[in-house]
Amino acid sequence: MKNGSWFLYFLIAAMVIMLGSLGYGYYRYDLLTKEYSEIRQTLEESLARSEQENAELANALRNEREVNASFSSQINEIASTVGILDKLARTDPELLQKYSKVYFLSEHYIPESLSLIDSVYTHNRNEDLKIHTAVRSFLEKLMQESINDGLTLKVISAYRSFGQQGAIKTGYTFSYGGGANRFSADQGYSEHQLGTTIDFTTEKTGANFSQFDETEESAWLLENAYRFGFTLSYPENNSFYQFEPWHWRFVGIALATELYDRNLNFYDLEQREINEYLVSIFD
Repeated sequence: MKNGSWFLYFLIAAMVIMLGSLGYGYYRYDLLTKEYSEIRQTLEESLARSEQENAELANALRNEREVNASFSSQINEIASTVGILDKLARTDPELLQKYSKVYFLSEHYIPESLSLIDSVYTHNRNEDLKIHTAVRSFLEKLMQESINDGLTLKVISAYRSFGQQGAIKTGYTFSYGGGANRFSADQGYSEHQLGTTIDFTTEKTGANFSQFDETEESAWLLENAYRFGFTLSYPENNSFYQFEPWHWRFVGIALATELYDRNLNFYDLEQREINEYLVSIFD
């Protein structure tokens, strides 16, 4: 065989081998490309499912949180209601009743707790005057602020039992005859029996109540007593007793402020409206 023919055969064989290699390489490339495409599609489908599942889980978690928040809110509302009901159950319902000629207070009624008023605040330092224990701190703050304002406000009367009110009424009857019915409440109808009511005076006027409404102390009470929970029970032109500018009843800061803001007195309101303030009377 001639050298030229051998070389030609060699060249042809090399080309065949090269073309075969290229063909096989392309085949492998095409196969790998398909496999990659299938794997990629599988991964994308798996990722899409995962994203969908995550979205569903996130939505479920959000719904669960909303349900829990709703339950929490309901539980808090229930707890608050239970707390209010418990507080209301422990608060004497008599404290905001309209007693003057409206309701009768039993002769056996005594406030749940009474405390002595500090003698520094009383007109007669030798006389023990008592007030409802829960009201004492409010009264002391009122008295101290009046002192800070340069006034000489004094307490001349506070808690009176059923019997004490009867004795006072009898004394007034002897002194004033039938006119005592306008001047003093019958026993059982006096706010003083509740232990939340104060009669004020000044160092100058003393027991001469007829001059109290002309004092700076009376004017000060009209503008400031509500801030400490006190309201004037018998203002001018009331339908129960004569005008008593010295006679102030503790009804709680919320109700006293409401009365002050609306320019009303305690007996102007319906009992149902008044009862709404019972739960907050000592707040």
